[in-house]
Amino acid sequence: MADRQQALDLLLQRVESTRAEIAEHYPYYADPDTGKWVTTANGDWCSGHWIESLRITGELTGKRDLIDEALERTRLLRPMADFDDMFRAAKFYYSAARLAETENRDDMRELALDVANRMRAMAIPVSGGMPIGTQVQVLTTTLASKSIVAVDNVHPNLMLDWYAGKVTGDAKYHIGARRHLDLTIKDYIREDGSTVEFIEYDYDSGEMVRHFTLLGAHDDSCWSRGQAWAIGGFLRAWEELGDTKYLEVARKLFDFWIDNTGDDFVPAWDFFDPKLKDGVDVPVDTSALAIVVAQLARLAVLDNKPDDVQYFVDYLESMLEGLSSHLTPLPDDDDRPAGMLLDGCFNNVKDFANRHELMWGNFFMLEALYCLERGGLPC
Repeated sequence: MADRQQALDLLLQRVESTRAEIAEHYPYYADPDTGKWVTTANGDWCSGHWIESLRITGELTGKRDLIDEALERTRLLRPMADFDDMFRAAKFYYSAARLAETENRDDMRELALDVANRMRAMAIPVSGGMPIGTQVQVLTTTLASKSIVAVDNVHPNLMLDWYAGKVTGDAKYHIGARRHLDLTIKDYIREDGSTVEFIEYDYDSGEMVRHFTLLGAHDDSCWSRGQAWAIGGFLRAWEELGDTKYLEVARKLFDFWIDNTGDDFVPAWDFFDPKLKDGVDVPVDTSALAIVVAQLARLAVLDNKPDDVQYFVDYLESMLEGLSSHLTPLPDDDDRPAGMLLDGCFNNVKDFANRHELMWGNFFMLEALYCLERGGLPC
């Protein structure tokens, strides 16, 4: 099993081997047996993750051409700012905002703030819920709406609120983020600490129309990546706002995770998959754990952590070890590319890339280790 430095080195190697393979395209998911990537032309929902992977690798290896490529890809990404898509925030947070802070680029800062304002304009007026959008981009689904809200949105959808709030000092970003966070507490979190994936609202009244899943086992299940987004989102909300209400919510969500995973903390693709009761070998999702680990790393580098924050951080090393046990090379003369985070589950419902290397799984593990290496993140 790779230690922390070895794991970081392996993931950096994977960025470089991926770059050599894909040319101008974007990696998405890779065959677990060969490491060959399936790519997209524009990165789909996680283009920013690849851009930030390039920048991080360029910074840590001293290879300026990777950072220059990150800048050029961000410029080319600009048309996607016009899409009514919940993932715009993550795309431009990980690209434009990170480059603005590390390269001191006004053009990148202006782009990030422009998208932050576009994101704020998406909010459902009566409730403040941040919807998935009418042009949301995810390869495996055609769902799109101005009145459907995902549990995911407390994480990717609010990222530019946190950035823009710091840069401008304008209270509207934190006010908007709080409205969405509080709606999520009210409607998405069950008594046992599990989460609903989607809720459709009446746009005008704010009344709930239905709750449902697309990526989970059934409408009352708990899709593990959604749970990870919620944990990461509420911990980030505490980090940004200092409101213990959000820390308490995160603890409830996190304890559910701890109680429903094994020694490596990698969850089943859905915590309530009925097959689990019969001992069936269902897919797990390392990318879900990587999302949680990335936020724990942010907390780990904070000074003067209160005990109720240290509670989360105390799990970080064990969770990193759990991820590292899925990182190539594995024993028995593994000849696959180094640094593949295996056993990610994209969409088990459609039997789609459900035991694969996933680009965002690699990214969140890389971000966590990068954060620990440098003692914090650019923003």
